[in-house]
Amino acid sequence: MNNDFTLGLPKAAVSTAARWRLVLLAFITIVLDGFDTTSISFVVPALAAQWGMPPAAFTPAFVTTSVGAVIGYVVSGPLTNRLGPRAVILSSVGIFALGSFVTALAGSITVLATLRLITGVGLGMVLAPTIAVATDSFPAKRRELITIIVAAGIGFGSILGGVIGGRLITAYGWESVFWAGGIIPLLLLPFLALGLPRGRMGGDANQSNAEKGTVRSLFAGQLAGGTTLLWLFSFCIFTAMYALILWIPTLLLGFGFAPRETAIGTVSMGAGGLLGVMFLIPLFSKLGTARVLVLAALLSVAAILAISYSEPDRIALLLLIAVIGMGLQAGTLGQSALAVSLYPGASRATGVGCAAAAGRIGSIVGPAVGGGLLALNVSSQGAMLAACIPILVAAITAVLIYYRHRRQSNLG
Repeated sequence: MNNDFTLGLPKAAVSTAARWRLVLLAFITIVLDGFDTTSISFVVPALAAQWGMPPAAFTPAFVTTSVGAVIGYVVSGPLTNRLGPRAVILSSVGIFALGSFVTALAGSITVLATLRLITGVGLGMVLAPTIAVATDSFPAKRRELITIIVAAGIGFGSILGGVIGGRLITAYGWESVFWAGGIIPLLLLPFLALGLPRGRMGGDANQSNAEKGTVRSLFAGQLAGGTTLLWLFSFCIFTAMYALILWIPTLLLGFGFAPRETAIGTVSMGAGGLLGVMFLIPLFSKLGTARVLVLAALLSVAAILAISYSEPDRIALLLLIAVIGMGLQAGTLGQSALAVSLYPGASRATGVGCAAAAGRIGSIVGPAVGGGLLALNVSSQGAMLAACIPILVAAITAVLIYYRHRRQSNLG
């Protein structure tokens, strides 16, 4: 792999300050991605009450958000290699900003779901090139850390949405959440246009031009096994993560919370995810990503079991939701870190995007199953308990990833 150049420039020519400015821009971009992704979750309780519909009726809006994101993830890698990360990032931010703004005009579930599909495409397109451009100028040994820092913006964005979402809805109506989700990214665009470098990703000298950046390149040689396990892990962890984070405000209704109070569930889960990242970053460096992912998954399962069987009070419930967020957020960030370390430069954006796409397929399945359980009048505890299944499968997959990596290291 050619590790001497980054986006067309010698790595030695990229100053430390310039590298960290890119990381900051990337982080802010993903914060807004996280805000817009989860905005539908804390809008639904208020919107359901205003439109006189059960929350489960809004399942199509959750599903189309994830369908759009899958489309965005899949196309982001090839587009990044063809056009460069700068063009893809600017385009994707523009798409999800305008999509969010127009969503405020929705007057039916059909229109809402359609606009969330369009918004989701932009939300999906932005992640892979943003991580790629932030990590490309750093040495290989630091890329997993930078990936985790940048991807942590998703959790921070969900916290931001939960903190201001309820207040915006109370003061200005549910539409104001989508107005904010459109205006703020549009204000960021000039800074991205000025701050993002031009050029394309570095490549692997052993790959032909036809192979670079294609999905086929992710299955070349020894990458095939790693790609398969990574996609399975991503699918399972996103299934659980998005089923819970998108339905948690609605599930809190079953624990006695009023509709105006339910956004606190999103805040708790996002805060737990953010704190978890801060605490787990040293462990990622010390124990390795795969082992930390196993521990994080088991931590989430333990918290869900405690909620389902111990009848916690409100404070304990929110703390346990934070623990769930801690474990699942570590998983969603960790899969991106695994992808960054697994693939060479020219395939990195495609690898990150496809792993996230596999996860987002899970994020379609998860909310859909959650909505189906609610439609069947399954209790909030029962719906949360069902999330243990994909989490445990993800934990087993992470164990296999760990032993595969160790075996390859021994052979190497």
